[in-house]
Amino acid sequence: MRGRMRRMAGWAIGLWACCALAAPLDDEDRVLFFPDIAVSEEAGVATVHVKAWVYEQENRRFMRWILARYLGIDLDRRTPEERALFHERTRYFRVDSERGVEIAVRLDAEVLPLPKTDAAGRASGAFAVRAPSPGLRDAAARIAFTLDAPPGHPLAGQTGYAWFAPPEGVSVVSDIDDTIKISHVRERAVLMENTFLKPFAAVPGMAAWYRELARTSPGAAFHYLSASPMQLYPALQAFLDGEGFPAGSMHLRESTSWRTLIAGKETSIAHKTGALERLFASYPKRRFILIGDSGENDPEIYAGMARRYPERVEAIHIRDVTDEDRDAPRYRETFRGLPPALWTIRNGDPE
Repeated sequence: MRGRMRRMAGWAIGLWACCALAAPLDDEDRVLFFPDIAVSEEAGVATVHVKAWVYEQENRRFMRWILARYLGIDLDRRTPEERALFHERTRYFRVDSERGVEIAVRLDAEVLPLPKTDAAGRASGAFAVRAPSPGLRDAAARIAFTLDAPPGHPLAGQTGYAWFAPPEGVSVVSDIDDTIKISHVRERAVLMENTFLKPFAAVPGMAAWYRELARTSPGAAFHYLSASPMQLYPALQAFLDGEGFPAGSMHLRESTSWRTLIAGKETSIAHKTGALERLFASYPKRRFILIGDSGENDPEIYAGMARRYPERVEAIHIRDVTDEDRDAPRYRETFRGLPPALWTIRNGDPE
């Protein structure tokens, strides 16, 4: 395949990333756009962030079985339905990322080139466009762009989105696993089953609560933040859409190999903290509601943000999955010095 030839050419000239040969999109390449944010910079102008991944699908059957073994899953003992779901959920883990590819997007009648893809096949850029009308009822308005592919290319007209939020209003930042989706992150074997072998299951009542937040919060915008790898984006987006969660940007963890499929504690904290800092910096006049669970480090991360931005964190909601009430030593230490009314531990379904 031409993609492999591109990689071989890159290796032949050395290991320096800067020396990777640039190449146009070919017919075997595929592109996945990740939904990022659009930020109002001045009256009538927004900066749209575009994030893309260029890859070739790896269809060799044995790759699926190798990945299953790595994850501790015995496909031979699974039902045909589970094997089919595993095949679909892992498709973006069974790819060849394409380095040195040049792509462009069409945005607001302009063709805008992205930097050539890096070793992980990723490319990103930020472009100024006319902002959506402030009269739009939906504060999280989509700004669409399309892939500028050659005529007749299979991907011609493929669309991606960035989510625009007005300069002022309320941003709801939500974790995904064990906050709105039942995952059991603390139990690896169960987590693998829930992620790759079973239909995603929503935490009861959360979608309705989020829709109520969207209805009652001025200028509401939603940002879904998770340490799940980016390869799960299509499945997670389908889950959000199917369960009726408010649409919004998604901020998943960069993962370039199977070894980084499951994030360690420090990696998860660094990813979530970095994404939150970026959102707070991008929307300096917005207030934030932070929603997570007690299974990992959401309480500590959110408390840290509240200390750094005391005027901008409006509320912290933690879904209890560790059987700890509000008086638990962990929470007394984590939220020490913060206003008691700022944070809530939710032991059941949202009211």
